[in-house]
Amino acid sequence: MKPMRTALATFLAATLAAGAVIATRSSQRQGLSPLPTNPGATPIELVFAQPFALDVPYTHSWRAEAPDASSGWILVLRTDPALLERRQTAEPVLYAGSETGERVNNGDGGNLVVLVPSALGANGLPVLDPTKVPIWFGTPELPERVDAQRIASELALATKQGVGPATSTAIRAQASLGTIFAPDRGDLDSYLADLIELYSPTETDLVAGLRVSITR
Repeated sequence: MKPMRTALATFLAATLAAGAVIATRSSQRQGLSPLPTNPGATPIELVFAQPFALDVPYTHSWRAEAPDASSGWILVLRTDPALLERRQTAEPVLYAGSETGERVNNGDGGNLVVLVPSALGANGLPVLDPTKVPIWFGTPELPERVDAQRIASELALATKQGVGPATSTAIRAQASLGTIFAPDRGDLDSYLADLIELYSPTETDLVAGLRVSITR
């Protein structure tokens, strides 16, 4: 079993339209901001990116196929906080290239910690490059209902709308962090808790919960 290594301490169509209408009405009942009519147009900044690799895979439940994932990227994205408000119905699904992103935290204040699964290439790094693929929020849906066909159609729509890679003005400074190796998702969660504490410090309950899971 590989030891966990961290450098964080040193870094301190009609159906879619109908879904949007339903989500907007639900948002109004919950006192949430209305969903944007075109979430893909909302600017996203990539402020942190680090590869991860696990000995034991976990289930990527943020897509319909629920595939096993044992490697990929940890990202921190910055965008309009209104876009990140959690809803009990369809919400803009986060995509990175041909994959969905798991929203680890709520994104209070506009900083969202994300896991994006990706197989490793021959160089030991994830095949998906977050600095080169489009990263965007697609049309509202429940993430667990999004399959490969839906991802392909959302990517085609985003490409048609001119969505490209997220801006990444500060990401180069973090190139020395290296890959995070952890035994399993529970160990990775403790690292994610540190990131949430750093980038979204008001989410104290979530941070505490993620840290408790590793001590059980």
